[in-house]
Amino acid sequence: MKIKICLFVLLLGAFSVSAQKQKLLQKIDSLSLDSLRDYEIRLGGLGFSMVRDFDEEVRITSGRNFIRQFGRALRVANSYYYPFDSLKNLMVLYAPDDLFRIFTWNVATNDETFRYFGVIQMNPEKVAKLNKKEELFNSFYPLIDRSDSIGDIFFTTVDQNKWFGASYYKIIKTSFAKKDYYTLLGWDGAGPATNKKIADVLVFNNGKPNFGAPIFDINKKRRYYRMVFEFNNQATIALRYDDKQKYLIYENIVPNKPANAGFVEHYYPDGTFDYLVWKNGVWQKQAGFLEVIK
Repeated sequence: MKIKICLFVLLLGAFSVSAQKQKLLQKIDSLSLDSLRDYEIRLGGLGFSMVRDFDEEVRITSGRNFIRQFGRALRVANSYYYPFDSLKNLMVLYAPDDLFRIFTWNVATNDETFRYFGVIQMNPEKVAKLNKKEELFNSFYPLIDRSDSIGDIFFTTVDQNKWFGASYYKIIKTSFAKKDYYTLLGWDGAGPATNKKIADVLVFNNGKPNFGAPIFDINKKRRYYRMVFEFNNQATIALRYDDKQKYLIYENIVPNKPANAGFVEHYYPDGTFDYLVWKNGVWQKQAGFLEVIK
């Protein structure tokens, strides 16, 4: 009986997702829908080459062509409602208020680093309301990874053309003084020896996306614009949001021995966790370790 109930719940969930998808697709006219399906097929082939080809130059060229084709697809009327769910190389996240969705993806290089790409696509219905008085928002914003050229990553605000590239897996919306903040949790394969976990923040100023803001109060001395944790690439650390408790949780990392302090390739999680809570427009670190994560 339990197996039958579980199967029914799974089928019901799948039906609900399918019904929601069909409802969104109905917002796209038939000609545009055909165009989007055609683009999705082309993008699927490019995405396969971008990820799987042994030749680095082919991967990079496929990545460039993928960007061009994807940009054209996003210009199709009401493409926001098209899921592009057959493109397995894309990470797609929707803002909690459905103001936008953000796509991120990467291309691996032979030196075991990644080049990151991304696009913010705005919800046309929401943008139409916001743009009634003044044309502020574009329909989408390409993100250009310039991680290596950002001076002080912990205390810098950048625009879409100097993005700190990452593959995002969570968006958290918070607000203060009529300003919305979208905290982005992401992963970056930094190199052959290390990986990174990142908590960045996206803010729209006069319709333009900016990344990084002084909202991470970690040490009470100076507020960070983003949090970046770099550690040995064989290790894994937790950086996540507890929706129930409203905690932004991160796992602490330490060098494997005192002599390796400052050499991030020797940093590993120590099994302890700290957490931040949103208060008065800031992610504030709370006193004491978080001992149990449920």
